[in-house]
Amino acid sequence: MGPRAAPPVRNLDRARLPKLAVAALDELCEISRRLRRDRELSLCGSEDLTPSAFDREADAREARTQARRVVDVVSKGFEA
Repeated sequence: MGPRAAPPVRNLDRARLPKLAVAALDELCEISRRLRRDRELSLCGSEDLTPSAFDREADAREARTQARRVVDVVSKGFEA
């Protein structure tokens, strides 16, 4: 019998989060993953992709929309 898998980090402190943040937690985690991946490619590129070939205005607008969603959820969580 192998070692048990650790629970996702997002589940460790779920009980401590405001209800609004818990309701949106999976969405926020997905946004975080996308923004991190895109930021890494934008800044560093990869062997087969240069940052200038990757970045488009539509990507920037989507990233801004996602970041605003995170700020909205977090700020509402502090108001509660």
